[in-house]
Amino acid sequence: MSGGAGPYRGRLEVLAAGGVLEAQLDAWAARRSTDRPGPWRRVRGKLRPQRSPWAVLVYEAVGGPTVQVRLLEDSDPRADAARGALRGGDLGPVEIVSCAADPALPGLPAVLAALDRPRVVRYHPGNRCTVHGGAGSAARYVKVQAEGIDDQQGVRARWAASLSGALSFAVAEPHGWDEQTRSSWYGVVPGGPVHPRLLGPHGAQLARQVGASLGQLATAVVRPPRRVDATDQLARTERALARATAAAPALAPGLRRASDSLTRAHDRLGARPLVPAHGAAHLGQWLVDDTGRLGLVDFDRFAWGEPEFDLATFVVELAGASAGQPTDELETAVLDGFRAVAGAPDELRLAIYVLHRQLAQVARTACALRPDAEERAAPLLEQLQRPLDRLARQRPGGDTRTASRGTAGGDLTPVRPAARRVATRAGSARRRRPSSETENAPPAGAACWWGESDSLVSEGGTRTP
Repeated sequence: MSGGAGPYRGRLEVLAAGGVLEAQLDAWAARRSTDRPGPWRRVRGKLRPQRSPWAVLVYEAVGGPTVQVRLLEDSDPRADAARGALRGGDLGPVEIVSCAADPALPGLPAVLAALDRPRVVRYHPGNRCTVHGGAGSAARYVKVQAEGIDDQQGVRARWAASLSGALSFAVAEPHGWDEQTRSSWYGVVPGGPVHPRLLGPHGAQLARQVGASLGQLATAVVRPPRRVDATDQLARTERALARATAAAPALAPGLRRASDSLTRAHDRLGARPLVPAHGAAHLGQWLVDDTGRLGLVDFDRFAWGEPEFDLATFVVELAGASAGQPTDELETAVLDGFRAVAGAPDELRLAIYVLHRQLAQVARTACALRPDAEERAAPLLEQLQRPLDRLARQRPGGDTRTASRGTAGGDLTPVRPAARRVATRAGSARRRRPSSETENAPPAGAACWWGESDSLVSEGGTRTP
């Protein structure tokens, strides 16, 4: 399918070889301090096709700051000495900015000063920064945002629902909004990553709890701040495919075909009531503590939405992270847990949203900051074309087995084998990346981020809210 090298391949080969940016970072740090930080580690990166900066990366170092590195096009007026831009050889002009100096986050220095032993755990340049630190005798997570959106009313509602038992899983305790710094403060959700336990002997029971938790959320008496319906989800996926096309032009015919098929499938969806939905309920958002209680974090995309999107997000992510281990039993348990609380999910919507999430994986792969991104994305896209075509041709009310060549079984079983095959392959490709490229993934916006979330395992096994 793909015979092109992609417009950024040469520069990405230089980036993959390493050394160029690290030298620039050492020189930048030396001009600001006599203390030399530890080795620089890249923790995030995004490709911005046909824009400048054409890539934005985040680096951190022991004993040093968290910084953004902006790789500019030569034609960018910011690429001059007056703006502090350096020359990165074939990478072009390089601009380095500490997260504390991010002009979009003017409240971040004050938040860092207010916390004991502050530690940046996730930084989205120009958007938000999540910090962990002490506040008296307690630990806190703080999100400093570019947009001053007070989310504490929703946090309080979810906290109350968790305390009352309406939600059986733990959520972050609210600790206030500070208008001056545009920061939201939270308690720590206890627990560690759920993924190892899911693949253990009691994984099916835990998977059922995940499904039941999503069912509880869908039926909870809470009021999300916005609506995200099927049309919004389609628009978001189309934006991701457009970015993939700009990053990997040789994939353009296949990406257009995929977009057309997905649009035709959406045309058959009728209107339906929306319910509270997490919006990004992938594997990394779930915790489990020593008692077996789940925790759910990162409600940045909480909205009136469709629960099938949450279910598909979790199932596809689970399949991709299973290292080839069959997940059919776990996927069945997730759906059974949801069904027991909130009723049967819509089969067609679930099949469509599984393909949404798989196409998102294709787009992230194509937009990766690595020279072989196009070649890695091509087979993943090819595997999705036939399931997409079948789903687009399916008659309303038809069997969702047309979404894949899945086996017979329960009412939703047919959509799962395709999810496992494609997501597992994508997950395997991600696992083969160097550790410097284990980045999380894209918000709806103008660029491709690796991964899906603003959550991160912190010291002590807890995560950001």
